[in-house]
Amino acid sequence: MPETRFSEESEDRLVAAFCHLGAFLPFFGMLAALIIWLTQKARSRWLGFQALQALLFQGIALALYYLVGLGMSAAYFVFIIPLITLNETGWGDRVPYLLVPFIFLFLGMLLLIVVAAFVYYLLAALAAINTLRGKEYRYPLIGTWVESLTSRR
Repeated sequence: MPETRFSEESEDRLVAAFCHLGAFLPFFGMLAALIIWLTQKARSRWLGFQALQALLFQGIALALYYLVGLGMSAAYFVFIIPLITLNETGWGDRVPYLLVPFIFLFLGMLLLIVVAAFVYYLLAALAAINTLRGKEYRYPLIGTWVESLTSRR
């Protein structure tokens, strides 16, 4: 597949890369991408697309992060509270057997967070590098969706 290069101004490429690198600063990166999208979308369609794409990518990732954290908290209460109750009622010898599913669930969710964070930062860095070089970049899964949102205008 041939590379698509754009002759965007170097300032636009730098600002687009800044939007994508905002992923390394949660909340502040989203705020910067939002401000850039709101102020620059009329001046440069390409920059507006990159800023909106960065904003949605970071927002979706942050929402998923909090959902997984909520799931881990819920799993803690679902498994630990009954185990404490069993221990207090004299069934404490069964607690180690009931603790195994909790440990697997907790470690699985922890592994999911680590892998997802690695992929998140890797995609943000790739987006920043590609836009800094003037290449078109679309995030997997949301790139075409953002393109359809921006083409309606």
